[in-house]
Amino acid sequence: MKNIAILAVSVLTFSTVNKTYAQHNSITSLDTLSIDHTDKAGSYQLMFEDNFSKAGKINAKDWLYRNNVKMGGVSWPQNVVQGKATDGSGEDCLLIKFTYDGSKAEGQQYLGGGVVSAHNFGYGYYEARVKLYGGSKELAGLHQSFWSMGLTGTNEAEGKGVRDHLTSTGVIPKENRVLEIDGFEHNSLNDKLAQNYHIYTPTHKSKAPEPESTHRDLSKWITMAYEWLPDRINFYCDGKYISTKHLDSIWKVYAPQNLWLTALPVDVAAWGGLKKPAENAAMQVDYVRYYAKVLPGVNRIGNGSFDYGKAKNTYPIAWIVDPKKDSNAVTVVSDSISSQSGKGYLFFKADKAYKASVRQTVAFIPDGNYTFGAWIKSSGGQKDASIIVKTGNKEQVIALRESANWEKVVIPMVKVVNNQAVIEIRCTGDAGQWLVVDNVSFTNF
Repeated sequence: MKNIAILAVSVLTFSTVNKTYAQHNSITSLDTLSIDHTDKAGSYQLMFEDNFSKAGKINAKDWLYRNNVKMGGVSWPQNVVQGKATDGSGEDCLLIKFTYDGSKAEGQQYLGGGVVSAHNFGYGYYEARVKLYGGSKELAGLHQSFWSMGLTGTNEAEGKGVRDHLTSTGVIPKENRVLEIDGFEHNSLNDKLAQNYHIYTPTHKSKAPEPESTHRDLSKWITMAYEWLPDRINFYCDGKYISTKHLDSIWKVYAPQNLWLTALPVDVAAWGGLKKPAENAAMQVDYVRYYAKVLPGVNRIGNGSFDYGKAKNTYPIAWIVDPKKDSNAVTVVSDSISSQSGKGYLFFKADKAYKASVRQTVAFIPDGNYTFGAWIKSSGGQKDASIIVKTGNKEQVIALRESANWEKVVIPMVKVVNNQAVIEIRCTGDAGQWLVVDNVSFTNF
C-alpha cells in the first residue's frame, strides 16, 4: 500500500473507477450498494492520514498513548512503536505489541497498548488497514479494535500526564464522551470481527447493526471501514458493505470524537481468556485515514443543544470551558421548560464580577460556505457578551444585546478555510448579569 502515491489533497468521487479505485476501493465500492444513499453523488476529501512510516515513536501531535489497566490487562505505552511488519514483508506499520512479563503484579502481567487521536473527527469515512493477532484458541487473549469514542476524565489516555495537561490548558474538552462507533472489535480466539454502536448520554446503551459481524482470514491484511452519516453508520470490510446501524430516536446523538486503535489483553473466558502470546505477537496497522465531504444543512457542532450528559452533570460536554478564565461562571442548566428546545442550555452568571468563555473547534471539515446560528437570551449590561466565529485569519463577531425572550442570532456567510472553524461564546459581566445560549449550529450550504 505504501508504494502507491498518497492522494493527500485529492477529492474522491464515487464515480471514479481508475487509479483512485485501486487506492481506495472501499470508498469507490459504495457505488455498487443497493442501500439508498441520498448523498452518494457527493465527494469525499482526504482530511487526515497516518501511514506510520517513520520508525520509532508515534507522532505526539496526532496521537496519545492509551495508558490504563482494564479487564485483566495493561495498555502499556512502551508496547506501541512504529516499525516493520512481523511477516517479513518490510511493510511500515504501527505495531501494538502483545507481551507477557511475569515479574509484574498479578493482573498487570499481560501487556498490550493503543493510541488515541489528539484530534476529534465527526461525520465522515474512516478506514484502517490492519493485520490482526489470533484466529484460534491457542492464539487467544487479545481484544483488538478500531473505533471512535470521546475522552472523559477517566484517564484512559496518557494517565495523569499529557492528556490532563491538554485538558488543563484548554486544548481538548474536559468531557467529550457522547457515543462509540466500533469499526471492528476482534476477540482473538476466532476469525470473527464484530461491529457495534454505543451511546453514553444520558446513560450507557449499545445496539449492534444486523448482521453484527464478518469473518475474515487473519493471516492476511484486512481493510476495515465505517461511514458515519447523520442518519446511519455503514460498515465495510475489504471494500464490501457489511451492515448499517440506523440512527434515530435515542441513538441519534452527535459530537466529534477521538479515534482509537487498541489491542488490550482481556481476562474474559468467553473472549478466549488470557494466554501467553506467541513470539512477535502484535496488532499491526498499515495506515489509518479519515475522509469528509459536504453535507448540506447538517450541523457540525457537537452537543450544540447542550442536552448531553448524565444526571447532575453541569459541564458542557464537547465544549472547552476556558480554564484561564472564571470557569465557575459557566454551567449547563437542565430545564426543558426554560430551554429554547430540548433539555438544556448554556448559562453564564456569577455572584461577583466575572470573565468567562466557552469554545469548540470544528476541525477536518470541507472548506466552503457555512451558516452559523444560535439562540440567546441576555440580561444586558455586560462589558462583553458576544459570539466569535474564526476561520483562517478572519473573525466574525456577533454582539449580543439584551433580550428577555429567545432571539436567534445568525452569521449567514462564513467561508471556512484550512478545514476548520473555532466557535467561541464570551461573557464578561458584573455580579448577577447573565447570558443564556442554546441550539448552536454551523451548517454547509
